Amino acid sequence: MRRLKGVLFSVFVLIFLNGWAVVAQPVKPRPVTLDDVMALRNVSQAAISPDGRWVVFVVTEADLKANRFNTDLWLASTGPDRRVIQLTRNPKRDDRPQWSPDGRWIAFLSERGKEKPQIWRISPTGGEAERLTDVKTGVSQFRWSPDGRQIAYTAREPEPEALKKRKEKWGDFMIVDEDILRDRLYVIDVETKKVRELTPNFPMHVDAMDWSPDGKMIVFSARPTPKVPDRFKSDLYLVPADGSAPPLPLVKRPGPDSDPRWSPDGRWIAFVTRNGREDWVGNTYLARVSPDGKTIQLLTESFDEVIRGDAQWSPDERAIYFEAGHRMTIQAYAVDVKTAVVRPITQVAGVITSFHVARDGRTAAFIRQDPRHPPDVYTGQLRRRGHRWALDGVRRLTDLNPQVRDLALGTVEPFTWKAPDGLQLEGLVVRPPDFQPDRRYPLLVVIHGGPAGVFLQSFTLRRGAYPIQVFASQGYMVFMPNPRGSGNYGEKFRKMNYRDWGYGDYRDIMSGVDALIDRGWVDPDRVGVMGWSYGGYMTSWVVTQTNRFKAASVGAGVTDLFSMFGTTDIPPFMLAHFGRPPWEDAESYFKHSAMAHVAAVKTPTLIQHGDRDRRVPTFQSWEFYTALKMRGVPVRFILYKGQPHGIRVPKLVKAVMKHNLDWFHRWLPPSDRGQGAP
Repeated sequence: MRRLKGVLFSVFVLIFLNGWAVVAQPVKPRPVTLDDVMALRNVSQAAISPDGRWVVFVVTEADLKANRFNTDLWLASTGPDRRVIQLTRNPKRDDRPQWSPDGRWIAFLSERGKEKPQIWRISPTGGEAERLTDVKTGVSQFRWSPDGRQIAYTAREPEPEALKKRKEKWGDFMIVDEDILRDRLYVIDVETKKVRELTPNFPMHVDAMDWSPDGKMIVFSARPTPKVPDRFKSDLYLVPADGSAPPLPLVKRPGPDSDPRWSPDGRWIAFVTRNGREDWVGNTYLARVSPDGKTIQLLTESFDEVIRGDAQWSPDERAIYFEAGHRMTIQAYAVDVKTAVVRPITQVAGVITSFHVARDGRTAAFIRQDPRHPPDVYTGQLRRRGHRWALDGVRRLTDLNPQVRDLALGTVEPFTWKAPDGLQLEGLVVRPPDFQPDRRYPLLVVIHGGPAGVFLQSFTLRRGAYPIQVFASQGYMVFMPNPRGSGNYGEKFRKMNYRDWGYGDYRDIMSGVDALIDRGWVDPDRVGVMGWSYGGYMTSWVVTQTNRFKAASVGAGVTDLFSMFGTTDIPPFMLAHFGRPPWEDAESYFKHSAMAHVAAVKTPTLIQHGDRDRRVPTFQSWEFYTALKMRGVPVRFILYKGQPHGIRVPKLVKAVMKHNLDWFHRWLPPSDRGQGAP
């Protein structure tokens, strides 16, 4: 009996150990699907508390059942406990969080209970949120006063009585460029809820604002109207916070001057500027101005890029922190306000956003992502070592997308090549997860918008309408080039396609494709191309210039530059790239339009467009579709109902990706794996 018990025990141990071995074996990563793309949580808008102990941030998730993207506030502790807490659970929008100066409250914008966004506040320890404003037109943006007792905010002005009476008598119509409602500046007392307007008779649209350290004055930027082109006509103004006097100009000159930030000692106001130029393509700079307006100093004149994100003064006023692109990354920088020397704070192969420093001047929080890691919140200790800056003790505070570790992601890596004229170029290549160097793969080329957009070393399950990692999982290699005209390579590079759309950048892209073929990775007979906005323009252009692509997808593409000029909401953008309007230079606008060469197209083409697109009006796609249809070219045109220039609701986001997958599967199948059309 004792021997039998021993045998049974041994069998049990073997079964247990074998079972444990099975359980302990790592799970084999699986291919990426569209459901995985839609399940990804996005992390944004991080802000560190004044004492540096907590970071509030926004998490965006797709709610396919309700067909909306939901945003909520979360908290992450910077301490060793690494606590992560969901602070709000509202089915509607909660975003734009700001800490009160004493750290007792977080104010944010929310649509809960109202159609229009209002300012709410909530304790970081939890509990019910409290609504502060009740604005019929909704709040656009806001800023705490230094003592935390007041909040300045902007809101669209109410409809004038004269306009209401006109509607009653004649019906609802709009007089273009005359029936304009602007954002005005208000201040609310947090406890009493009393509101005062600071710009009642001010004929300008108010943008960003900031308080003086003593709380007596507010500096703000304003432009003639809310129209996009008027962003390049913004100026700076000062107004007493008690409303005792009207606004007075502080910086008033050509070009944009915006996003003012008061220094902690009150002696300077930093702002973003194009230094007196109405240049849509050139660099932006950080500058500072004295509150009397007599002294303006340009701080980043030697920095050859565009300033991104909110600038922030260091507590000792010696530096200003900001974010800017560098090639295929975004980094945090500091400019010394005395020497005007810019130094990088971070130098990562990825993307840094929402870089903020606590009141101690040391504890920093930011969002980081790279091709292998989705965006998460990080912290580190900011150090200045002589003339250089560094972040020590960098730690990840959140892990909002653990499921991606189960996915077989394609390797994303930089790829460099030379254009025919010798220009050095780079982009990103995504290899299939099971990449074999001795095999030639079908290639999909994705072209970015802009044209001053740029492909970054970010976490790329999808790029807009294009499910990058799903393509890779299904056996495609993906190429994302940054041709001349792209951002993050300096002003000269950004302006290289001036009056040259579709020519130099086309040669850049094609030479990149040839370089990949020369590497032996790509089957030259199985190549497709796609892009949205300017990427749609380039895709429509590409198929008029060559028949080597087996399939194409044009998303919200510009196909007729002449008609585009007069119907887009940003006609000055076209002037910035062509110098003259089409009625003065019809030949150039025609020469650079796909419609001028459409008779050469043979490539099967999918066309996608939102039916409420004001940036690139929908008839740009109608023109291209009609021409291809009448010429017998295989074409499919899909209009997404109620959508503007970008697709905004989850179900249609998923559908637009699915339509692209199906189109390339049909005309450029990577293998026998495929999915049915929705």
